[in-house]
Amino acid sequence: MPTSARELLAEAAEAGEDLETVARGLLARLAQLTGLSSTYLAETRLSEDEQRIVFSYNSSDVFHIPEDISLPWSEGVCRFVVEGGPNYTTDAQKTFPRSSVARLLELQTFVSYPVFAADGHWFGTLCGASKDPVQIEQELLELMRECARLIGQRIKPGENV
Repeated sequence: MPTSARELLAEAAEAGEDLETVARGLLARLAQLTGLSSTYLAETRLSEDEQRIVFSYNSSDVFHIPEDISLPWSEGVCRFVVEGGPNYTTDAQKTFPRSSVARLLELQTFVSYPVFAADGHWFGTLCGASKDPVQIEQELLELMRECARLIGQRIKPGENV
């Protein structure tokens, strides 16, 4: 992978200190580098069975994950990843057959990594999705995992997002 990919992510992470600036920059860069239709940061509230899309970046006219919507955590693809499923698949409906969200959105490619806040508590997930199969190199998947860590460092204890 060209060093420019790492440099682009570093620039996005250094563009600001606040969560929104960093997250938006990284989501846009990840979509550009991976070719995913949507990349997004989701906050999970287990006690409410809710996953809320905090920030998203959409690069497709066909497939969008809007911001500030909530999905049931129990039906979401991220839940099955967190519970031990693979972080990346190009056949989400087959890989996660119990996810009604994967079926309803007709997902094929799905990537998800956990996001832990600065104080170590689990916040939610950094995800990417497409209706088409998107091949993503291992190095880019590792960069995405690193982005989840960088975003988490910007989430302060008690911060409302």
